[in-house]
Amino acid sequence: MTNIRSEKGFTLVELAVVMIIIGLLIGGVLKGQELIKSAKVTSSISQIKGVDAAVSTFQDIYAALPGDLIGAENRLPGCAAADVCSAGAADGNGNGLVEGAALAAGTTFEATADTEAQAFFVQLAKADLLSGVVEGADIFGGNYPSSPIGGGLLASSVDAVANLPANDTAPTDFRSGLYLLHTGSATDNTVPSMNALTLERMDRKIDDGVPTTGSVYALGAGCLAAAADEVYSVNQPGLDCLAAFRIQN
Repeated sequence: MTNIRSEKGFTLVELAVVMIIIGLLIGGVLKGQELIKSAKVTSSISQIKGVDAAVSTFQDIYAALPGDLIGAENRLPGCAAADVCSAGAADGNGNGLVEGAALAAGTTFEATADTEAQAFFVQLAKADLLSGVVEGADIFGGNYPSSPIGGGLLASSVDAVANLPANDTAPTDFRSGLYLLHTGSATDNTVPSMNALTLERMDRKIDDGVPTTGSVYALGAGCLAAAADEVYSVNQPGLDCLAAFRIQN
């Protein structure tokens, strides 16, 4: 006698159900990644607004900008004369600007040693107005805060287009003031830190969505469309953008 064994397989309905489940899983993963990106953008915006608020509070208490405070070692808790928080040998000069040391055009955001720019975030931390800063090394997470989207922030007063980073295409309505520069390096202000799509999202949420106007400026040729530089090159996946956020007049 021939032993006949029945062969069983998946029905079309079962295969369809499996495919639907796989599709939902993939969709969930992609959606989760998008939510993570969105959360990082929101956190970065909150960080910038938090620094802005901290600067205003610092001014109310000490009648000076962080870094520009005269005699910080005598006015801020835990700040000694030789510390970064006192701006070193330079100290703050109280002129209403956050300055660096003898800076040439294109390097205003270089927070070099013994400058007000180097002491800016440290003084905010000493005044208990900012977290994420540990006085010591010129790194993000050290003298300068890290950003949720990578890189970190430097600060400086800027009063001329020539003093923006060297790889900038000049903003069309540039205004002087206190700026936070989002960069990929704490010691080299020409290192990009984000892609154009991320910066465009931040610009739309904070400002006007245009990279060369308002209070958010896109810096770096690869970040802007080649034509008139009025739109972001969102089709570029690489980290091509620096950004300057104007937070104080």
